[in-house]
Amino acid sequence: MAPLVVGRRVLDLGGGEGYVAASLRRRTAVWVCAADVGPYRRAPVPYVSYDGARLPFPAGAFDTTLLLLTLHHCERPGAVLDEAVRVTRRRLIVTESVYRTRLDRFWLDCLDGRLNHCRHGGAMPAPLAFRSPAGWQALFASRGLRLRETRWLGAWWERLVHHPLLFVLDAPAT
Repeated sequence: MAPLVVGRRVLDLGGGEGYVAASLRRRTAVWVCAADVGPYRRAPVPYVSYDGARLPFPAGAFDTTLLLLTLHHCERPGAVLDEAVRVTRRRLIVTESVYRTRLDRFWLDCLDGRLNHCRHGGAMPAPLAFRSPAGWQALFASRGLRLRETRWLGAWWERLVHHPLLFVLDAPAT
């Protein structure tokens, strides 16, 4: 993700244990903070637990916000996205597990729900708000985000069951 980051202040929203934030901090000169809905931090990075509704940051506090496999775990993905847009000046980088067929959706529900239930002894909430690529793009467009790039992640064989898609979005002009 580092080559896609713009600016020097980064928020890793839905950052879980903080491993991505720690890796980004080691590899770049950015200041990065992770935020999630519980005290899940395991990496030594600035970390904020928040209520899932309102981030404790002022508008435009970050240049780039990462939402990496986060939104499909939110009961209200649009509300979380709204907060990300509010605190971000320039860019949002989103990765999401997407489905293209009913069978894809079935496997995502089965596998993602079971695997994420194991994290933190089942304490991490795991709603499954999956969407198709077009469904995510419609949500982003409804918030005034400009799509710069989409790209499938992983090797072809990794995408047989899990379909991670990268969305690079520019924040709305203020």
